[in-house]
Amino acid sequence: MKKFLILLCIIFLSPVFSAAQQINVAFTIDNNFPMFTMLLMESILNNNDSNSDYKFWVVENNVSDKNKKKMEKYVKSRNQQIEFIHFDTKDIDQGTNFFTFSAGAITPIAMARIMLPNLMPKDVHRVLYLDSDMLATTDISELYNTDLGKYTVGMVRNTVPSDVLLYNFKNGYHNSGLILMDLDKCRKENSPKQMMDYLYSHRKLFIYVPGDHLKEYYKYPDQDLINIVWDGKIKTLEKRWNNQAIRGSSMVNVLKSGIIHYIGSSKPWDFDGWNGFLYMELYFENWRNSPFKGYIKYYFAKKFVNDYKKMVRKKIDRYKIFFKKVRKGSDESVAELFYIEDFFIK
Repeated sequence: MKKFLILLCIIFLSPVFSAAQQINVAFTIDNNFPMFTMLLMESILNNNDSNSDYKFWVVENNVSDKNKKKMEKYVKSRNQQIEFIHFDTKDIDQGTNFFTFSAGAITPIAMARIMLPNLMPKDVHRVLYLDSDMLATTDISELYNTDLGKYTVGMVRNTVPSDVLLYNFKNGYHNSGLILMDLDKCRKENSPKQMMDYLYSHRKLFIYVPGDHLKEYYKYPDQDLINIVWDGKIKTLEKRWNNQAIRGSSMVNVLKSGIIHYIGSSKPWDFDGWNGFLYMELYFENWRNSPFKGYIKYYFAKKFVNDYKKMVRKKIDRYKIFFKKVRKGSDESVAELFYIEDFFIK
């Protein structure tokens, strides 16, 4: 009888002990990034050696229903979960023009990451935020289970030192493309409110005025804000978990990466000089072996058309400038005529 009871306990309790861990991963995207977010998901799931269960939280502001269905279909085909959270970026901007940035690389939805503690359900205690221009090359469960100790979040230091004006950081300047958040600590500290308070009280430093090159402002608004408010509360993670790659180089050996981050304005899907760089080849290997390999030709064609449009637009603009000078009777117009003709022949 005793052996029978022990056997029953083993049968009924084994599912409890063998239940897979749920890993929460969050993204903040607009309608330009569903494809690349799914490619990142693909790399994460292909390296899921721990057989963890994943729930992907997609914070979005204008992702189409068509793209949502595509993402949902893909995630369910991999037996994982996905949930969309709509976020109106006007809640951050509020007509203050915060999103007129110098490089134009920071989209409004990127700022939504600072609101994750409030956007995520209260029964979710930890989340890993990832930018969509990333590629997982190993199982990320080790990263997810990192002991944060006294710290609120875990991040990797930025590839270059901070150029944030008027601020000295206690434990370095970190890249905001990957943030491991202890959501309970974030909520206890009311991190989103702290972020917003700092944003509004220093609003002039977050607004870039075109043409005013002497004005001091935050070059990377979301990243700078996160580093300032969480200064002293950031646990520095190993570089391999946010191996920032750009211009043919990376922070650590690409083959020892946990996650590769394609920083800078040129992305793999821009097809700009990626040949020969291992970190780029790995991205396209993941793409070619994914259910989305047919889209490679689409994005390549899109890139070609956009480049052609830019070239034509540039030539038309120069032509307009030439004729404007001709109408004004500029002495330079005859000389420029030969230049313009030569320009168009090329």
